[in-house]
Amino acid sequence: MKKIFTLAIVAMIASVSFGQTFKSTRIEKTTANQKELSIATSTATTQKKVSTQAAATEVVATVASAEYYSSDGDWYVVLSDGVNTFRFDVVTNSSTPLEFGHTYTLADMDAGYSWYGQTSTSAVGYTAATLTPKQGAEGTDYEATATLTNGASYHIVYTATAPKTYDVKLTSVNSKYYGAPDYDWFFVMKNDNYEFHFDIANQAESGLVMGKVYTLSDMISDYSWGQDAAGMQITYKSVSFKATEGANGTDYAVTVVDRNDNTYNLTYTSAPLPEPTETVVVIFSSDETDLVDASASQGLVQFSGEKDVTGLQAFVTFITDQVAGTYTNDDVYPTYTGLYLDEDDYDGVDALDITATVTQYGDNVYQAVVDYLGADLVLYKLTFNYGYVPTGINDVTTQANSKVVKTIKNGRVLIVKGEKSFNILGQEVK
Repeated sequence: MKKIFTLAIVAMIASVSFGQTFKSTRIEKTTANQKELSIATSTATTQKKVSTQAAATEVVATVASAEYYSSDGDWYVVLSDGVNTFRFDVVTNSSTPLEFGHTYTLADMDAGYSWYGQTSTSAVGYTAATLTPKQGAEGTDYEATATLTNGASYHIVYTATAPKTYDVKLTSVNSKYYGAPDYDWFFVMKNDNYEFHFDIANQAESGLVMGKVYTLSDMISDYSWGQDAAGMQITYKSVSFKATEGANGTDYAVTVVDRNDNTYNLTYTSAPLPEPTETVVVIFSSDETDLVDASASQGLVQFSGEKDVTGLQAFVTFITDQVAGTYTNDDVYPTYTGLYLDEDDYDGVDALDITATVTQYGDNVYQAVVDYLGADLVLYKLTFNYGYVPTGINDVTTQANSKVVKTIKNGRVLIVKGEKSFNILGQEVK
């Protein structure tokens, strides 16, 4: 099934013996470097045949960025209106900003990095281009032209505006520790309109120092960046990042200043976990359960299960040097943890909280009992049986104060009320 990526440990973290693999729902951290090499004569399917005599399309850019790359000696300028994005890679071999009033042509640019499109996969190169920086009242203005390899032509203008301040309340914060060589904590902070990444290097695995202010100099710049709802990248000029102990977890206060001197005041206040609105019990038999034990080699253990009839899949990975034990959400490796409700569920249910107990019943015989509080406010009580678990261990006891519990057992959906079980037609199941 496409929704679960099976990634070899050798590709993601390190090798695991016997060819074992971990299942994953999330990608590892990826560089946000805007400077993407593309083929100037791209034949992307989004191209349309356009007459070379067509009038130039007027574009009023609302976002502009300029960054100098010392390794290549070039100024990389990006102009965009949120729909049309133009890149001009001007080679000057000098960190001195581009000259006001001077028109740079395609002959002055590295064509491989000068192109039109939102991403490199849909890139269209230029047959001609000009870029003229101008001194504006609020910063650097730009006027540019671009003729694409498909014949389309554009006239682009950008007028700098006064820097703005945005107060952004974040709704989610995820973090992951990467060991050697950077020993970094990688944070992804989001709400519906923004996403910010911060990669803080040279830190202890136990976590950041509470109350300490981390700056951009503490971070790996290639992995520290942001973007808005339109997908426009926010390149950091400065950062002040502080984590503090809140009433319900870790709170964050972060200030970002971008290349255009806009300021983003980011705040995240931890909240108590919500009460589940429903409980679903899922028991995976030994035939439905898989275990990847990389506890000795990589400090990771993953239990996974799948129901052939319903298509429900779950996999939970713990950071541990042994299989058996008691685990909290802090011990969960989120990249390789996920839950899909059926074969048509490609989004999955993220976990708000996970607690688990793994018991060993013999040589290579384990049972993992996992409480998985989903973002849908359903408490999924997952039981993974690996090997021949003794009879009676799988019995599910419904507490007296429970109302109605959905159970998926042996591929069938059961409704448990009190001590009685019913199928989906309401018929009692003995």
